[in-house]
Amino acid sequence: MQQTASPLSETLKRESGTGRERFWARVFWSLLAITTVVRLAYALKLPLTGDEAYFWEWARHPAMGYYDHPPMAGWVLWVSRHLFGDTVAAVRLPAVLAGTFFTAVVYRFAGEITGSRTTASLTGILTMGIPVLGVFGVLFATDTPLLAAGTLAGYLFYKALKTGRLAAWAGGGACLAITLASKFLAAPLVAACYLYLALFPKARKHLQTPGPYLALLISLTGFVPVLLWNASHSWSTFAFNFSARHQPPELGLATAIEYVLSQAIALSPVVLVLAIPLFLRIPAKDRKERGNYGSLPAFIASVPFLGFFFISFVTKIGLHWTAVGAPFLTLALGSDLARAGKPKKSFFLCIVSAWAVTGLIFALPLALTLLPADFNHPLRPGKISTSQLKKYTTSPERIGKTVLAAVDSLPEGTGSFLFTRSYALSSLVAFYTPENPEVTVLGGGSAHGRNHLLWFEPSDHLGQNAIFVTYRPLSRETAFIKERFSRFEPAIEAGGPEDSVVSVIKCYGYNGKR
Repeated sequence: MQQTASPLSETLKRESGTGRERFWARVFWSLLAITTVVRLAYALKLPLTGDEAYFWEWARHPAMGYYDHPPMAGWVLWVSRHLFGDTVAAVRLPAVLAGTFFTAVVYRFAGEITGSRTTASLTGILTMGIPVLGVFGVLFATDTPLLAAGTLAGYLFYKALKTGRLAAWAGGGACLAITLASKFLAAPLVAACYLYLALFPKARKHLQTPGPYLALLISLTGFVPVLLWNASHSWSTFAFNFSARHQPPELGLATAIEYVLSQAIALSPVVLVLAIPLFLRIPAKDRKERGNYGSLPAFIASVPFLGFFFISFVTKIGLHWTAVGAPFLTLALGSDLARAGKPKKSFFLCIVSAWAVTGLIFALPLALTLLPADFNHPLRPGKISTSQLKKYTTSPERIGKTVLAAVDSLPEGTGSFLFTRSYALSSLVAFYTPENPEVTVLGGGSAHGRNHLLWFEPSDHLGQNAIFVTYRPLSRETAFIKERFSRFEPAIEAGGPEDSVVSVIKCYGYNGKR
């Protein structure tokens, strides 16, 4: 029996011989290679952020769950640090590889939806330029496995809809399991996939097959470690994500406006503006596609972006909370504005806008070196100033050596420990101090990063001496220290003659107060 070629294969075959297709394919793969190298250079050069060092701490304390998020980020870094040691490369390389991976998935996904390699190349180029995706291609976060597995889950879900194959459903379910083990913000992605099945008639027929149910069952296994850990830890991950980190709900426009402005930065202004009519046309596009499921990326993107827009009227939304929808938004824009390899001018404007914002963000570390020593931002004095920015640019290795020297100078015999008042600073001190000692958090701290409380038992350290590291001068920490220690003396003063960004204080005779 003679088989007829599919419209997709015919289009790709026809276009593969054109100069346009070859040109844009070369541009895409060249840019992807260059972008990966540039991101890797930034990743290895920039000091870790406090959050990244905190996730590295997770890898040092592997568990089924953590106070802030599900455990996947810690598991990824557990593998990475066993391969590359306790190094910046071990923390950042997964982020760089994930950014390259989901960009390649978007390229493949766009080609299958539109039947055009030119469109696939341009969509991949746009994906590389999206600011929030570019940043997560350098900095490691819980979004790293979420974006990699989530983008692949969407692609496999599309393949399952097109072919009905059980393997595609199972693969999509496995990827969704990884997303659920990464972050609670995987929920909009899972919800989008199954809402699409329920709401669109051409997709609904699959509910009469075992595929969607197998995928759902597999995906829910990703949440099992979270439930097991929380059952023995007072459900703290749920309490943090749905209560502790949020202000009480209050209806207003200010947070909604802030959300829109933040998304203009995360996506770039042009991409955000062109996304709005895209979301409004989803039902009409689905009817027009006649079973190609080309509306799927726009629908998946609409769930987090529109969902958080409505929520933003009652609470503040993080700029990156919608990141899981960003790869699907670029797919939707590509299939709408560059169909059949004929991109509209507005699509090129999207690409230029996204890359321009991303370029400015990546230029910031270089611009910091050009600021005067007494710079103080007029709108946010104290928050954005040279002294504050030095915390992120001063050599952390120098601080680590100073801390180690202070530890070595403590009297022997009673034991000692290190602490700060911040989960971020504690994690950074632990990472950059030679031999990577445990560094805990004393005091109230913030609602974030409270896993240190599980790793330190005050009663085990009664009478011990300690090293206290703080960004504040000693005069602002005196009362805090006196509540916990019998006496103290400074080793290094923040802003002192050594021009240190931290104070390192020797404390004696711990009384056990957290």
